[in-house]
Amino acid sequence: AQSIGVCYGRNGNNLPSEQQVVNLYKANSIGRMRVYDPIPATLQALRGSNIEIILDVPNPTLRSIASDASVASAWIQTNVRDYSLDVKFRYISVGNEVDPNTENSQYVDFVLPAMQNIYNAIVAAGLQNQIKVSTATYTGLLQDSFPPSSASFRENTRNFITPIVEFLARNNLPMLVNVYPYFSFSGNDLPYALFTAPGVVVTDPDGNRGYQNLFDALVDAHYAALEKANGPNVQIVVSESGWPSAGHDAATTDNAQTYYRNLISHVTGGAGTPRRPGRNIETYLFAMFDENQKGGDESEKHFGLFSPDQQAKCVPAPLEIVQAIVAITPRCNGDDGLVVGRGKSCGDERDGGGRDSLTSSAVSCNQNAGAQSLGVCLGGYGDNIPPVNETVNLYHSNNIGKMRIYDPDPTATLQALRGSNIELMLGVANENLQSLASSAAATEWVQRNVRDYLPDVKIRYIAVGNEVQPSDERLQFVLPAMQNIYNAISSAGLQKEIKVSTVIDLRFLGDYDRPSQAAFSEAAMPSIEPIITFLVNIKSPLLANVYPYFTYIYNTETIQLPYALFTAPGVVVPDGELGYQNLFDALLDALYNAVEKVGGQSLEIVVAESGWPSDRGTYATVDNASTYYRNLINHVPRGTPKKSGQAIETYLFAMYDENLKPGDETERHFGLFYPNKQPKYQITFG
Repeated sequence: AQSIGVCYGRNGNNLPSEQQVVNLYKANSIGRMRVYDPIPATLQALRGSNIEIILDVPNPTLRSIASDASVASAWIQTNVRDYSLDVKFRYISVGNEVDPNTENSQYVDFVLPAMQNIYNAIVAAGLQNQIKVSTATYTGLLQDSFPPSSASFRENTRNFITPIVEFLARNNLPMLVNVYPYFSFSGNDLPYALFTAPGVVVTDPDGNRGYQNLFDALVDAHYAALEKANGPNVQIVVSESGWPSAGHDAATTDNAQTYYRNLISHVTGGAGTPRRPGRNIETYLFAMFDENQKGGDESEKHFGLFSPDQQAKCVPAPLEIVQAIVAITPRCNGDDGLVVGRGKSCGDERDGGGRDSLTSSAVSCNQNAGAQSLGVCLGGYGDNIPPVNETVNLYHSNNIGKMRIYDPDPTATLQALRGSNIELMLGVANENLQSLASSAAATEWVQRNVRDYLPDVKIRYIAVGNEVQPSDERLQFVLPAMQNIYNAISSAGLQKEIKVSTVIDLRFLGDYDRPSQAAFSEAAMPSIEPIITFLVNIKSPLLANVYPYFTYIYNTETIQLPYALFTAPGVVVPDGELGYQNLFDALLDALYNAVEKVGGQSLEIVVAESGWPSDRGTYATVDNASTYYRNLINHVPRGTPKKSGQAIETYLFAMYDENLKPGDETERHFGLFYPNKQPKYQITFG
């Protein structure tokens, strides 16, 4: 998990002491650091910190280490072995951005021999399984990188870089690459550089891969070059990436916030790149501090996440994603797990809990990372489900901060939720809709199921009805019941705290080929249009159950499984300027388009259910379910192509398998946990 680190640059005369720096990393739960030279004070401060580090061999040291293996051994003894019991070394970077075409050309002949001598010294110390040896390169070595698949190393660099790549490949070592969209973008493609382009910008005919951001294109250009240099299996670690906050027209705090927010969300989201999909990208943000003595352009001095006084420059809320939403390690493979976020967005006073991430000292920005955008539905169709107090404890122990229940049970669920701080979506059962069309009954319902539990239970939404179809005569009562519940909530002065809505599903839509063409069906229009108007007027979201699983199993001839599981390597469905790489986004944006066509342009959609069954169906397997949940959880902070960057509040269905659930047998196997409270997919929250 922990795929994010921060580089510790020292080109400043006003920086904190080494111990203060290590304390700042620890205070902000930053678990990885890149260090550019082996300063004893830094290594000493790192003892016992549990921070993993990249330790550089500085370029001026390369000649001596390349020339004499005993110098390399002494370097390892002094800077690694003397600290190795207390300091966690992850990589040694032998040189940084050595290039035959720059002032660093003087070091070209020494990089590979120095790498070999350092590697041999590491092997002699028995540390080769713990510490990986590499060098840090950069985009300047590439040519013909548009489209990414055409990239290769520049002709006059190949004699230098190809033997290095072959050395890495032979020894199963990664290539460290400094990747800076800031330096690569042209003036008219800023959204492409900042991860904010609404759709695919570059289509690579090799594999029909679609690129929606420049970072992926640069990383994949390096992968293409590595493949052509006999390194098809060499993995890339992004050893630097950042955006300056001053010193250039595009170097602004807003742009830096946007870049860091979206970079972190992307590299920890498990999507990978189009050429290497389905994985986290280990990435080191550059840099911890502004550096007032850094050479080069003025912007070089302003890459810091923190000012030298240790105050965070409006660090973007999505750094919370590094620790937040959830870490999933499916039992069906050896994946290390993917970190997704649980935390608190800037300015959102509803979200409670501690601030676990780098944003702990920087809450002044108005960025919505969608932290804590996940909940889990608690279904009750089972005769072996744990008591609700044990279930609430299970939510707590897994840091699940939101719950959906389908019908209030005052003697059990609501009582167990008192003081839990779990935010609740409270359902009104379909069979109660007709009675709540009476205002008196609605007032009594709100008193009994809402007001009697405040302020001890945090009720976020009231869902008036669930998937009541146009063919169901109870649909006529949904809007009157919503209006009466809302009026009762307003009379209690709770309308800003508790939002009233209803839950629909995709059967409300008519036929469409692309999301932009979607509209509500003729049968649904008479009921759904006034509901949308009401929600717009009271500023409440529409709740929707979104299941790619069901759409896929009924359309297997036209939809591919990777599109449903978020594992398609590129755009599958182009739609004007937007491109859809997964079915979940396409379904949700279809709903958004339908809502807009009936006057709901300002309406937000909350996904009230989404899940994948693990048994009793051809595609209902543990592997597929674990893949879906992993990728869904990692995806929702990023939004859809139509609502890019807007986190999707989503409730996973469901907490438990339900052995009495009616319908198809697969309906009984949507649980994240078995009824004995054991995790089905080894899911660990927070």
